[in-house]
Amino acid sequence: LRARYPQVPAVQANLAALPLRTSSVDAVVSLQVIEHLWDLPGFLSDCRRVLRPQGELIVTTPQRVTFSPGLGRGEKPINPFHVEEFDAEQVDAALRDAGFVDVEMRGIHHGARISAWEAENGPIVAAQIAAAVSDTWPLPLSDFVASVDARDFEVDASPLAPHDPHLAQAQDLLAIARAGV
Repeated sequence: LRARYPQVPAVQANLAALPLRTSSVDAVVSLQVIEHLWDLPGFLSDCRRVLRPQGELIVTTPQRVTFSPGLGRGEKPINPFHVEEFDAEQVDAALRDAGFVDVEMRGIHHGARISAWEAENGPIVAAQIAAAVSDTWPLPLSDFVASVDARDFEVDASPLAPHDPHLAQAQDLLAIARAGV
């Protein structure tokens, strides 16, 4: 972030207590984090605290329904690095419970290049988990993962209802929520 956007102040911190003043920031961006947190309500509450009125929280997280098919709500994820995995309805409810308004849910889908890799090799997430757990990254997997960028994903152009079937097919979820007044 600092290298690419030097004009944007960045803070690295413990997510249990954000080191920011109340109502001091316009946006909080949390990418692929909430599935690792033991206290999601506490984190979301603190995000709400530091946002200015009408500030935005942007959250992405793996979609439980596609990331861990068959895994029920609250069950221990297959990925040993995740505390919990969520579906769109859970993310939407967690944000609203924390006092956020105007919650928008969108899906992040694998684009053609990732889909082609998966057709030949199987689910990329499963391959990455196996590599991380065994600490053995096959060179083709390592090279492919290193080459992935934003062009390899498709984001739903408009917000979807949390129970929308198209959203349930997304690999990841994107939520945008505003702090109330």
